[in-house]
Amino acid sequence: MKHAAIAVALAVAFAAGSAHAAHAWSRMIAPLVTGDEPIVITEHTMQTAHGPLQYEARVGRLPIRVDETGEVHAHVFFVAYVVKQKAGSAPRPLMIAWNGGPTIPSIYVHTEFLGPRRITKDGVVDNLLTLLTTSDLVFYDPVETGFSRLAQPQFAPEFFNMKGDVAAASEFVRAYRARFGAQTQPLFLLGESYGVWRAAAVAEFLAKRGLNVTGLLLISGGFPSVKMPVSFWNAMNVQNHAATALHYRRLSPDLQRVPVITMRQVDAWVAAAYLPALDKADTLSDAERKNIIEQLAAYTGVRPDQIDAKTLVMNTRQFLTGFFDGDRARELAEVDTRRFGDEKQPPERQFHISRYLREELGYATDLGYTGALGFNTDLAYRALEAGYMPTPGAERRSSGKQWSYNQTDGAAAALAMGRVDGEVWHMFNENPSWVQNAMQLQPGLQILVAVGRYDPTNSCEGQARSIATLPDDLTRRITVKCYEGGHMMYRDEAEHKKLAQDLERFMADGVTRNHTAPIR
Repeated sequence: MKHAAIAVALAVAFAAGSAHAAHAWSRMIAPLVTGDEPIVITEHTMQTAHGPLQYEARVGRLPIRVDETGEVHAHVFFVAYVVKQKAGSAPRPLMIAWNGGPTIPSIYVHTEFLGPRRITKDGVVDNLLTLLTTSDLVFYDPVETGFSRLAQPQFAPEFFNMKGDVAAASEFVRAYRARFGAQTQPLFLLGESYGVWRAAAVAEFLAKRGLNVTGLLLISGGFPSVKMPVSFWNAMNVQNHAATALHYRRLSPDLQRVPVITMRQVDAWVAAAYLPALDKADTLSDAERKNIIEQLAAYTGVRPDQIDAKTLVMNTRQFLTGFFDGDRARELAEVDTRRFGDEKQPPERQFHISRYLREELGYATDLGYTGALGFNTDLAYRALEAGYMPTPGAERRSSGKQWSYNQTDGAAAALAMGRVDGEVWHMFNENPSWVQNAMQLQPGLQILVAVGRYDPTNSCEGQARSIATLPDDLTRRITVKCYEGGHMMYRDEAEHKKLAQDLERFMADGVTRNHTAPIR
């Protein structure tokens, strides 16, 4: 009776607090194990590009348990959206999505791209392009991000490294599907940035354990399992630099006239002249070296003296800081070279996200639950909010500061090199062959790679050319798409629409093609 009374009270609160939430009511799914937390359920109706859509939102935390003992080592927060199916209908696809960081919550792909509601500067609005029309959605917050927390501080080393992160995410996928009876739904994993690496490794992890993945949606993290020389990636940066120079009208009038033709010209020069020159840089004559530097400068909008005369390269960090001759106010942004400086979230956006989770989705009250950790949103949502730390006491250490890359023995050295020149490719080449292994184990697995033209840490041409080096039976199952956006290309309205449509088609094709392919 106590829980029923609380549910009624919450329904009244929703009706008073939000026009959208006026259609919502709240109930709980009770925990399966004493001490676990209940899941909060609300029901909603929204408008989409395909018409009205009724859906259920599930919000809560699932425990990450040690298999041998059942001991809980972490509680992982998630938000899921589910559309009820008519009896006898084919199972809807299930997309589990996350951002990267590696230690940031899924709030960006959730509230800016995929979810049924979008956060804008003015508040929360229906997302007409939500992928919920095509697939059920689950957004995963890694340990110590969002409302996810360690069960005890001493468990931190288990989670704040790449192998531990992959194991935890894989366990969440297994546990969510088992908890909600979703094992028959075709499974898609979507990752952004470092989240691409997580998705690739999780796909292999699951495949080795007999769990089928229908598709991987890899956004702004490339195809993380093809090893190419760093000289290759240095060359493939040029096309993005040229696109940036065109955007700022820094090229000569003849090159600015028809940007599409210029981009083809640049790409052809990179393949025919620049990449071969990098591969034999030590043997070039002075005249050849001078010609390469001058042509590179002409195509990328910088001065010849800004290009290293020995390596023939202007690395990513030098390009971002030096494109406007060291003007600190006009350093190019690391997430989109059409913008300046570091991204800062406006306070009102943080407020809207917090209110959405706590009020509209109902993750705001203890609901009569008294467990070891408590169940309430006195917890700070990490990435947006900062909670209490003892004073005096230890300095706050983010999970990112505690993180270690341990996918290979050489990962730490590769990370150090990347910190010098701003290139991700050193670390990129340390990644194991996750995707190839998963594809070989699962003949039905399809891949979509999405890259932003103005993302300085990725390359449209580089991804396409590197993937082309794989065996034909794999490349036929991989699609590369280039969008006129940055690292988060869905922040451009036109590109948001294109990406959403491409994902929708990709998932529909994947389900039709083979969502029950056997694992070898």
